[in-house]
Order: sequence, then C-alpha cells, then structure tokens
Amino acid sequence: MLGWWFVVTVPAAGDGEDVVLAKWETGIGGLDWITGLVAAGRAEQLRFDGYPHRYAARAGEVLPLLADGSVPDAGPGAEFRPRELHPDRIAACPADALLTVDAWDQS
Repeated sequence: MLGWWFVVTVPAAGDGEDVVLAKWETGIGGLDWITGLVAAGRAEQLRFDGYPHRYAARAGEVLPLLADGSVPDAGPGAEFRPRELHPDRIAACPADALLTVDAWDQS
C-alpha cells in the first residue's frame, strides 16, 4: 500500500511513556493536512526522511481536525481510516500541549 501511518502523541516527561491520542492510515495524499499546518506556521517539521517524518504542533492546531473522526483537506487518495482514536485523551489534552505527529511512509 502506498500511503502514511500517523501516530499522534503527547511526549512523556522524563522516562515515562508517550500518551497516544490517535493512530491512523491514509493514502498517498495523507501528508497534505500536516504540511499545510507547517506552511501556515502552525506546526514545525522536525524530521523528514519518512522513518518517520516528525512534526511538532500544539494540540489546539491538531486535535480539532480529529474531533469528528476525519482529517479535512487530506488530499487525493488520503482516506482517513482510523485505527485507534482516544476521544477521552483528546478531550483531556490542553490546547497548548505540544504534540508529536509521526508520519511513517508505507511505500
């Protein structure tokens, strides 16, 4: 399959374990939503080799996009196929929390 596997986490402090908020798979155009946030200055790309592409963004920028179970403007071939979505954790996450968004290349 050509596409991306996303994992959105709240990084743990110290030696703790990251808190997973969501995981999902998309098609080839699946990066469009996060690269759009980067282009708008609302997220930062930290790594870009596909293993994974890594982004940092505030929860207030990312979590509203997941609230209804879909990612808008995901681009062609980017069907949102949720695998793991944690509404309770998403709702408890403060808007100013810094999230890590990993996008793993599935090609």
